[in-house]
Amino acid sequence: MKKSTKKIIKITSITLAVVIGLPVLVVGSYVAYVVCSYHRIGNQVLDVDRNSNIEKVETDKELTVSTFNVGFGAYSPDYTFFMDEGYNMDGTKTVGTHGKGESKEDVQKNTDGVKSVITDLNSDFYCMQEVDVDSDRSYHINQESEFESVFQFYDKTFGINYDSAYLFYPLNDPIGKSKSGLSTMSKYQINYSERVEYTVSTEFSKFFDLDRCFDVNRIKTDNGKEFVLINSHMSAYDEGGKIRNTQVQELYSYIKNEYDKGNYVIVGGDFNHDLLTNNPMYPQYTSEDFAFKDQVNQLKPDWLNYMFDEDKKSPFDDGFKIYAADNLPSCRDVDITWQEGTTFVSTVDGFIVSDNIEVENVTITKTGDTGFAYSDHQPSTLKFKLK
Repeated sequence: MKKSTKKIIKITSITLAVVIGLPVLVVGSYVAYVVCSYHRIGNQVLDVDRNSNIEKVETDKELTVSTFNVGFGAYSPDYTFFMDEGYNMDGTKTVGTHGKGESKEDVQKNTDGVKSVITDLNSDFYCMQEVDVDSDRSYHINQESEFESVFQFYDKTFGINYDSAYLFYPLNDPIGKSKSGLSTMSKYQINYSERVEYTVSTEFSKFFDLDRCFDVNRIKTDNGKEFVLINSHMSAYDEGGKIRNTQVQELYSYIKNEYDKGNYVIVGGDFNHDLLTNNPMYPQYTSEDFAFKDQVNQLKPDWLNYMFDEDKKSPFDDGFKIYAADNLPSCRDVDITWQEGTTFVSTVDGFIVSDNIEVENVTITKTGDTGFAYSDHQPSTLKFKLK
């Protein structure tokens, strides 16, 4: 073989090695970065931003609490999310596309819309989920500060449940780096607050999902007991609901302990479970004839599990009731754009309430003329009294 031929082969081999090896090195380095960056936040005491001068909640006084998953300001009516999958009536699969908000202007519009909604609600307490503080997906708009500015004289806590590495997925619209959490606001002084972690998946999906938790906020009452207000956001994309079932048991164990002490307990949040089907408060809703069935033109998605079983029992039956509204849906699927009368809807947002609390009603507030104007969720509000 001539020297020139050997040289050509050598150069070609080196070139191929570089062409093949460099992408492998880059991808491998990135995967190592994501894996090494992953961490659980864990249980921790939360700081309380103290602004309220009302020390104790009065018993037998009418109060309101609202829960609202604001969807990091991204979910305009025409927005879809890449992790969401659904089915048309003929069984064909539908999948969302976006990883972050469509634009900074759009996220700001939705953030302002949420501020307007919660201002009009004028509730005594707020439990808000998917509130971004410094995320690429929401163009680094600090939504915690924006929402909290509306209620200057409320005590506030914030628990991080998403602090991710830079995610290049989906490739067409990468999520980027995210920092997000649960925002709780109270007209009454919060005496103590803590973050309690849920069990989460140990599979690869954990790198894309939230570091699920619930935030506990303790408020004094005029009879010496505590009002324990919990802000919760359970797992969503959990095939078969196994992780969610574990989270339900963890939450129940915590609140049952508080109830046994004689404390008042309300858990507000996004439970990512259908709260109406088989609920004994709504005997008309069954797995065959679920709420809003006549208002959609999609099949029930795989991710949606029921909180109540076919015997109309829930894991919270001993000492608690689950309150959810059916005047409107609280959540829309985001595998397709919001199309009233087509897009699948459900009620996954609501409240778990201890039996020593008297509930007057629970309602969902419509956002915009056709609903779901600023998020894939709409706020639920509970009117109650401590007995």
